[in-house]
Amino acid sequence: MYMKKYPCVYMRGGTSKAVFFHEKDLPKDKALWNEIFLKVMGTPDIKQIDGMGGTVSSTSKVAVISPSNHQGVDVDYNFFQVDIVIPRVDNSANCGNISSAVGPFAIDEGLVEAVEPITVVRVLNTNTNKIIEEHVRVKNGKAMVHGDEIIKGVPGTGSRIDMYFEKPAGAVTEKLFPTGSKRDMLNIPGYDPIEVTIIDCANPVVFFKAEDIGIKGTELVELNSNKDIMEHIERIRSISAQKIGFVQNWEDARKTSTSIPKVSIISKPQNYVDMDGNIVKAGDMDICCRAVSVGKIHKAYPMTVAIATGSAVKIKGTIVNNLINPKEDQNIIAIGHSSGITKVDMKIDGEEVIKGGVTRTARRIMDGYVYVRD
Repeated sequence: MYMKKYPCVYMRGGTSKAVFFHEKDLPKDKALWNEIFLKVMGTPDIKQIDGMGGTVSSTSKVAVISPSNHQGVDVDYNFFQVDIVIPRVDNSANCGNISSAVGPFAIDEGLVEAVEPITVVRVLNTNTNKIIEEHVRVKNGKAMVHGDEIIKGVPGTGSRIDMYFEKPAGAVTEKLFPTGSKRDMLNIPGYDPIEVTIIDCANPVVFFKAEDIGIKGTELVELNSNKDIMEHIERIRSISAQKIGFVQNWEDARKTSTSIPKVSIISKPQNYVDMDGNIVKAGDMDICCRAVSVGKIHKAYPMTVAIATGSAVKIKGTIVNNLINPKEDQNIIAIGHSSGITKVDMKIDGEEVIKGGVTRTARRIMDGYVYVRD
């Protein structure tokens, strides 16, 4: 028995981290990839002690990058969510935060010519077949790292990256509202029926009100230890997965559709203390949200979920819009989450989502080889 090694780059993108590979450095037989990625992350193991994983969903990710053959696209980007406690790799959806590191990676790896002061990188996310345009600050032929941009959930400051998710509706299901309705009443085994909005915009997300599951909506990761609440949330997510056709039986979603749909628990603006101990004021947000990713309360807010949230806020008839009732001409939506406030810039024409814009930072953490047991 011996070990194999693969060239890679470990990068932070927004509030997530991933191991980045050039597709050319992986086996041509893609059927071998999942086993490699499990070993890279050290899954299954709640500690992920024998791999690169960081024990939470936002740090157990893989990105595979290659030059694109598509017209008007610079690079193709394939995202993989690696589970922690079960041996599963989910390739069905995108990660918005990791998307923000693709532009800097492509520039620094020579896949895209560096143009000062800003290099525009057009990325095709192959999971969703959607385009993400990234505006990356560049200096001396490399993506800038230092800057004054603050990302809630990331210590310090970094160089601003402007991202635009183009025509993000129907990213996985090809429908903005995959159930055919803006509001659905779900029957949840063991719990009361609950009203939800299921929207597929950058990623499929199920929204429901905090009060409908008996919480305030300002809670943080302490919810993870509340087994009844987390079971309630997972059943809502699983029933939603069944309703939109990801699984035939809702019980199977725990093992075969672990990454999607995402979950957002919504409430009206409220004061609370975030993960870093800072006071977040109700007056600074339009909506208070808590995301759930792979069975745990997210410590920030996934970017694809932010795009979906902005869309649901703007489109009349969703439970999100009814809760917030935004101004007709309001395009900037401020989302209060576990680590502070994130703003999304939505361009929507009626019920057509033209694009959603967010700002992130990203940086290379290390590069070299990752070793895996054969």
